[in-house]
Amino acid sequence: MNLVQTSEGMQLSAPNIGKRVVFTPVTQAAAQILARAAKEGYYYPLMALKQLEALSTGLGGKTNVFIPNINDFKTNSFQQVVVFVPGIVATVERRPNDTLAITRLDLSDEYKSIERGSDKKPGVYSVSKDGSRVGAKLRGNGRILSENNRQVVIADPKYVEPKRAAEYAAKKLDKLFGGGAAKKCEFDLFFSPLGSELRGMRNYNPNVVNKTYAFAGLLADAMEKSNNLSGVEWTSEHAGSLVLAQALMTLDAKNVSFKDKKHLVKMCWAKSNPQPAFNTAKRMGMLSDNGLLSSNSHIRPALASLTGNYKRLTDKEDDYGLKDYAGGLGNGLMDINGLVSLGLFTGSVATGGAALLSAGFITGAVGSTVFALQKVKTYMDDR
Repeated sequence: MNLVQTSEGMQLSAPNIGKRVVFTPVTQAAAQILARAAKEGYYYPLMALKQLEALSTGLGGKTNVFIPNINDFKTNSFQQVVVFVPGIVATVERRPNDTLAITRLDLSDEYKSIERGSDKKPGVYSVSKDGSRVGAKLRGNGRILSENNRQVVIADPKYVEPKRAAEYAAKKLDKLFGGGAAKKCEFDLFFSPLGSELRGMRNYNPNVVNKTYAFAGLLADAMEKSNNLSGVEWTSEHAGSLVLAQALMTLDAKNVSFKDKKHLVKMCWAKSNPQPAFNTAKRMGMLSDNGLLSSNSHIRPALASLTGNYKRLTDKEDDYGLKDYAGGLGNGLMDINGLVSLGLFTGSVATGGAALLSAGFITGAVGSTVFALQKVKTYMDDR
């Protein structure tokens, strides 16, 4: 999407069609970052520019346009509206000559990374190991390596250099992908250089964390371009779960399908709620790792994980089984005794019509697992 310099500023809308939409001088630097990001494949910047360009047809009927002072919004006066797109906020002023001037453009912090050198840009990197040295090379086309069964790590956004992110992932490959992956040490890595850690429950919900929207849009683009491949594994580590979840939600909103392609979604040490990732992956025909819903290290999601995994257990189309459920209950995160002591369970809990446990009968972690499994097995046998 090209910006054309005019006497009023950089014009976004097509000449002589509808109202003029221009970026005023104070917003032009941010506008150029936005345009460059859209050109390089970022989903949300492209959406933002399209939404702003759409203002040329008028302000009415736009669901993401907010009019701050409706009573003062009068004809032939300076009128201001605010346009919202994830990670981007634009203040637009309608002037007496009917030009729509963008007088303020606020971008989320992650857009600053676009200004960095090509060796530190967000995007897809191919990682390989030469002796003891791990190398990461940016893939200029924004796509993962075009081969079936490719393994992709969505790195924690805390890293500011792709090499550091790649070195950490290389050490954890057996955990991220299973046995033998570390010996091969050839994979793709999605790098999100936010440069800070996303900790705490305020970052738990991927729907509302706007610090990673730009990265998620870029990952979504890479994922969409890979849906002609089979067996790709998308595995996030730590807060990379936010980027992965948001990318999946973006693809789901675009009605992208991975049906019969056997793409797998997995999270390790997730910092966010894995449920949205599971839901969207399922709708798009992707496979979910059996430990996905119990991948979060927070205590708060433990009950949600238990109920979510139980639903997977009763889903005939899901290969999640009793053995996986037992592993979830006994992995430390789902220690039912611990939940009882925290007051998350009182007396008994009913899930999907099946009573899973009674606090008074549980005397230890092993006992709680056996007791819960007996209840589930009885319920399944009676169906």
